[in-house]
Amino acid sequence: MTRQQRMRLAPCLAALLRQHTVHSIENDPISFPRRYRDPKEIEVVGWLAASFAYGSVPLFSAIVEKVLSLAGESFYHYLCSFDLKRERRRFNGIYYRFDRQEDILSWIDLMSKIVQQYGAIKPLFLSCYREEDHDLGETLARFVDRVKALDSRSVHQEKKPNGLLGFLSTPEKGSACKRLNLYLRWMVRRKDGIDFGLWKEIPPSKLIIPLDTHIARIGRYLGLTFRKTADFKMAREITETLKYFDPIDPLKYDFSLCHLGISDACPKQPMPEKCRLCPLQPACKMGRSHGLSTSYPIASYLRKRVSRGF
Repeated sequence: MTRQQRMRLAPCLAALLRQHTVHSIENDPISFPRRYRDPKEIEVVGWLAASFAYGSVPLFSAIVEKVLSLAGESFYHYLCSFDLKRERRRFNGIYYRFDRQEDILSWIDLMSKIVQQYGAIKPLFLSCYREEDHDLGETLARFVDRVKALDSRSVHQEKKPNGLLGFLSTPEKGSACKRLNLYLRWMVRRKDGIDFGLWKEIPPSKLIIPLDTHIARIGRYLGLTFRKTADFKMAREITETLKYFDPIDPLKYDFSLCHLGISDACPKQPMPEKCRLCPLQPACKMGRSHGLSTSYPIASYLRKRVSRGF
């Protein structure tokens, strides 16, 4: 990204942060852990919600609701006392897209093993963390390997099936690891009304953006990445580019950028009536194809800057 592109994008990102509202949280999986105040509950409910955070928000939210309803008032205590034989029948009919009933049951069983052995998820993750690593990519790979090593044969007699392994994607195989990176953002970023900042041992600068279709598409529009494949390399590239604007907390832009796509405020096909209202339009290659508009306050300011060549 050139210096001129960065200068054009910086005030747009600042404007985007100012306009995001708490209302958006209601349509985000983070709404599940935000129901709780106990850090132990936030941690485990957060991992559960992030694990299913792909596809349609209403559809995966329904699955999270079903699992939480089985757990009762405390998902943490449910995991502490989880009994596979007792719970197996209660999971009948619970499935979501690629995740069969057995996969979901096995996933909850693995979560319970971690909580029962380590007391929480954080101690296991921190045991995989190395301060000298540039970002959390290597830590994430170590963490996934540790979780995969847990015995799941009580549900699956043979090797772990693809449905279960989908919860444990790894950067070692090129996966963007969107769901795990989303969970890490919630746990690591400082408390700001969205994220929780529970894992203070890890600096937010080590995080990697949770790359989904919305971030990949908008990232290309803004010049945050020039890669075509939405993989771990693209996630790292977008994160590194965002560090130009905030090297300490580059993922502070993630929630707002992602919800531009989720809300369809940034549609796949450019729509002048929506592009003109977007604070990113002056820096967006798709939006700028419709010309700068004075309908958004920052546009008139940027028009003057552009005319002077930044």
